[in-house]
Amino acid sequence: MIKTMGKLLNAAKGLGLGLTHIKVFNLDYFRSKRIAIVGPANSAFNTGRGTYIDDFDVVVRMNKSPMTVAEGTSVADIGRRTDVLFHCFHESPHGGGGPLDFELYRRLGIKYVINPRNEWSGLRNSYNYYKKYVSATNTYVLPRSLYVKISESVSTYRPTTGYSALYSILETNFSELYITGFTFFKTAYGSGYRDVMKEAHQAQSFIKQVGLHNPDAELQGFKKILEKNKTKNVVTDAVLKNILENN
Repeated sequence: MIKTMGKLLNAAKGLGLGLTHIKVFNLDYFRSKRIAIVGPANSAFNTGRGTYIDDFDVVVRMNKSPMTVAEGTSVADIGRRTDVLFHCFHESPHGGGGPLDFELYRRLGIKYVINPRNEWSGLRNSYNYYKKYVSATNTYVLPRSLYVKISESVSTYRPTTGYSALYSILETNFSELYITGFTFFKTAYGSGYRDVMKEAHQAQSFIKQVGLHNPDAELQGFKKILEKNKTKNVVTDAVLKNILENN
């Protein structure tokens, strides 16, 4: 009985915290800034571009990436800084974004943690965070109209966190955008992210097994949004450039 009451109390507190602390992210934050967005694919590794990434005005990462950064073994390739983290708010270490560790985020200097999914199931994930941790911490979602556009661009599939981040940033008025670590599951994950998947076919099998996402649809959607914003200053790493040119 006491345990049940405790759960109910946390549920009520979590609802209150969610209503007051889930904010819509203001994309003007990216205006006129030089931005590096670093995904978890192995194309960001063995590059020696860590200092180059850290020199941008804003560094954006995905899901479990802060843990890889905190380990410090790949600083030479992926850098140290993170300003904005896009996270799915599903904490499964295998199929989700990993633990929501706001103490770690604060130590790393992360300013904004964004759950891009401004729809029922995404907001439920955010609410579950507040119910579980009962923490008065601001978290963010993308503007509803933007998330609808992102979702429609991949038809009936759910956009991945990485694709949502790419799409939303490309729609802003940045001064420069560098994209690395995104291969649309055509390569394996980078070291320290999901080390049980060291080969491309393992990453592809994983995403197929999840069944919610379609990397090929996301690649086509990415090419369209990239073409729409072709006058903007966008630079990709060599692996993504090759994928775009040959797919």
